[in-house]
Amino acid sequence: MDAGAVPPEVRRVVLRAFTRRRHLQVRADAVQYVYKTLQAHGLLGDAGAMAEAVDALAHALVEQQGGVGAAWDGQVVTAAVLQRTYERLVDAPADADAAARVGGGEAPDLTRVLRVVDAFAMPALRFHGARKVFEVAERAPSLLSSAGAPSAHLGERYELLRSLVLRNEHFLPPLALASGAARGSFLQLTTTANLLGRAGTACLLFGRLSTRPDGAYALEDAEGAVPLDLREAVAGEGLLTEGAFVLVEGTYGADERLHVAAIGHPPSESRAAAQAHVGHLDWLGTGALAPSEAHALRVQERQHGDVCIAVLSEVHLDHPATLSHLRALFQGYQDADFVPLAMVLCGNFCGTRGADDAAQLARYEEGFAALAEILARFPRLLDEMHLVLVPGPDDPVATPVLPRARIPAPLVARFERRLPRAFCAERVHWASNPCRLVYFSQEMVVFRDDVMSKMLRSALPLSTDVQAADLPKLVRVPLTQLVSTLLDQAHLCPLPQPVRPVLWEYAHALRLYPMPSALVLADRCERGAMC
Repeated sequence: MDAGAVPPEVRRVVLRAFTRRRHLQVRADAVQYVYKTLQAHGLLGDAGAMAEAVDALAHALVEQQGGVGAAWDGQVVTAAVLQRTYERLVDAPADADAAARVGGGEAPDLTRVLRVVDAFAMPALRFHGARKVFEVAERAPSLLSSAGAPSAHLGERYELLRSLVLRNEHFLPPLALASGAARGSFLQLTTTANLLGRAGTACLLFGRLSTRPDGAYALEDAEGAVPLDLREAVAGEGLLTEGAFVLVEGTYGADERLHVAAIGHPPSESRAAAQAHVGHLDWLGTGALAPSEAHALRVQERQHGDVCIAVLSEVHLDHPATLSHLRALFQGYQDADFVPLAMVLCGNFCGTRGADDAAQLARYEEGFAALAEILARFPRLLDEMHLVLVPGPDDPVATPVLPRARIPAPLVARFERRLPRAFCAERVHWASNPCRLVYFSQEMVVFRDDVMSKMLRSALPLSTDVQAADLPKLVRVPLTQLVSTLLDQAHLCPLPQPVRPVLWEYAHALRLYPMPSALVLADRCERGAMC
């Protein structure tokens, strides 16, 4: 095939990606190579997918050669250069998602596009309230938090949620709204400092629920605090707990208390809206995605609609019944037409509690060794499936506070000795709690902490459906209430430090902003699902 056989529309796409955008000269053989590659992957009939694939290849070429300013062969792109670039994309696991973008619907190995992100490896991005932007922390996080870390974290959460509230359409100033109907529903926030001397004034405030020394509730913001009278308050959807950031509507009385008429969580921001504002940031350490790249990845996802991830919680490896059920489950997947891309096993991994610490640790070692013996019987699973193990709230870990570190290596040494070294190195992930799974453009958060019961114990008794002291109603609390609370708070555990201690300088790993594609709460409560 000569250069003249390349369709004009393909040549235009190639010149646009390489010459106009990156100022590179493209030889005829390079154009032919791109055309043959697109033809081999069936992308010639889709103009959008073709443009995305060619642009991804051009971007990879520039990155591998050291940038746009780098010179190779006089910055002339040849077929040999493009072939080396494409082969590196296909062969390098770290660039598997880019290879999938170039290769269209024929990614070489789907298991290579799954990444498990440890909470302690996530970039420390902090929200700057004055500039309304996220910035990389000046120093690396430490397990020994500085004295100012608690107040800095709470201040950051306040500023972030307040910025999301003010960005909501109901809080935009009238001049920013398009329709007259919307102008009539404009809501305006005030602060606690503006309440002084304004008895009898109706107001709307945003702040953090706290408890005063006399046991009464108060609302704190950046300018002060005001006591709350909640006797007539009507609660919105979700679980309202101490430590949550809330919107409060009421009247400031002569007794210098805010008599609350309505109280509720701030509105959340969708993942798409958040990515429009902060999509250029690398939240997980896996690389930021441009909108065009995210679109190309979503196209790739749709071509693999049968991919699934299995999640199990409370996997008590010291119970024979659990091991028997796992054996039956693994056998079912071994015999089935498909194998899950990943299986996530969440703790607690031991159901027996004892006073003897040495005996307890021995039970963990024996339980993981028994799991390894079962897995060794299913070679297909070892070849095609990832295994992610997330510690539970009672499992032994290096740090008992959130985020929790992985299961200690000495407890799983027997597990790793009984399985192939390649499987343990590439497919077994001893994850933190919480952890994140990244599959193409999707992000799944996995969290195991009995958060439902903790939030019920700290809930304000404002609703007849959920009473703080009425724990037998635990299973009747809709899952939607818990999920909406966490998403509205943009945080996995919006509770006070005495209720759920947090490593302040790693608290960014508990943030749910941008909103993930999926949130898995491997909780000890009634099972449910939300779409």
